[in-house]
Amino acid sequence: MLKLKYILIGSIAFASLFSSCQKQTFEKPYSYLEPEEAFLNAERIAKTATGMYDALQNRDFLGGRALIYADIRAIDCSAGPYFVNVPNYENLTSNDLMVQAGFVGGYRTIYEANYFLKNIEKYKGRATPEDEAKYIAEAKFIRALSYFYIVNLWAQPYKFTNEGSHPGVALVLKAVDPNNIFDASNQVPRNTVKEVYDQIIKDLNEALPALPKVPATATGRNISNVGRATQGAVNGLLARVYLYKQDYTKALEYANKVVTSNEYTLVPAIKDIFTDYTTTENMFSVAHSGGDNPNTNHSLSQHYSPGGRADIQVSPIFQNLMSTNDARRKDLLTTTKDGIWNAKYNSVSNWVPILRFSEILLTKAEALANLETGTTANVEALTLVNQVRHRSDPSTTVTASNKAELIAAVLKERRIELAFEGQGIYEFLRTGRNIPAHGIFNEQVWGSNKVIFPFPYSETQQNPNLVQNPGY
Repeated sequence: MLKLKYILIGSIAFASLFSSCQKQTFEKPYSYLEPEEAFLNAERIAKTATGMYDALQNRDFLGGRALIYADIRAIDCSAGPYFVNVPNYENLTSNDLMVQAGFVGGYRTIYEANYFLKNIEKYKGRATPEDEAKYIAEAKFIRALSYFYIVNLWAQPYKFTNEGSHPGVALVLKAVDPNNIFDASNQVPRNTVKEVYDQIIKDLNEALPALPKVPATATGRNISNVGRATQGAVNGLLARVYLYKQDYTKALEYANKVVTSNEYTLVPAIKDIFTDYTTTENMFSVAHSGGDNPNTNHSLSQHYSPGGRADIQVSPIFQNLMSTNDARRKDLLTTTKDGIWNAKYNSVSNWVPILRFSEILLTKAEALANLETGTTANVEALTLVNQVRHRSDPSTTVTASNKAELIAAVLKERRIELAFEGQGIYEFLRTGRNIPAHGIFNEQVWGSNKVIFPFPYSETQQNPNLVQNPGY
């Protein structure tokens, strides 16, 4: 991915709420520029906009680990000692360095988006109106995407209380003046989960009109279609956001927007989407290349692959969810004498998958299944599940005789199809299900204090308004 050549002086510092961000920078930049220089002309503004995507590469956040944390805290894989207590509900504490790094990494990305929004407005007119609108939309997409992962890692799911009225995370919507980061006004309290979701939806809706569409065929697709924000990515993320809210009418609406755009299709061989990241199935990914990946020793492949650090093994129970004919078992898992491994990631050049078209089909199926009145199984939903199933396993067909069986079938297919792509624990939390006992870990009852991360101790000490999650 393009490296950030223009890093704003102000982005080195952060609000006192998250003051540990001051210690974290990207790889050494080619130069540091004051905002007036970084936003001097159209060319520099374009490079600065590209730099926001570098923030997504942060290894402790959407560069990989935000996805890993959700999966190793679920039931289909087990993590070795490298991840220490992250997957251990009972032993995780607010002093955990990985939790702190993830928190800082997430808000670091939000800060980059906020700083860009502040300065593109301040130096308005130095790029074309069309480009300015597109860059603003990209910043809002990045901010919304970041908040989606942060609120799901550090707060209980939307339906934990009526309409998400319980504490969420702090909404920081402006770039703090680096000369006043210790001002009391920067000690931001937590917003409710509803307020965070409302802001995510607002950002995405405001971003949508100015973003490009994607070519309907693979020809012409490149990093700008998949590694940068598009209308399809916005609609896909909105479908997921509404699904997590259990607003099935809206989830269906936005899933349909993606489907009827005719911009995306399932590719014949599922393994191809993890080597060619610009297929008609890939909707949005965090782009990497072997040359510019700042996470070479901490990439997804290093953690998951037996040829890398081999930190994460796949459960035999998960493998046995699939028939031996299933391509997801044959091509996306690998077995050695030491165990079963996830084969979706095998190179430091692997992009981080955020949105795929198969997820949209299953989101539509889940929405239809839940919206069905009475107890019958929705026929269209079942067809969608089998569309995803038959791509990888034509020899088996999903059946369901009633609504409850269909919902269970959709969730099972999501578990298989989207495995190790960062939604593991959320599949239980958003649907109100207990997390079953697995490995050495006991069952976690839905609503348990320990199914979400603690806020870093250092942050709660620096900001008295940041109230710690119960149980920590």
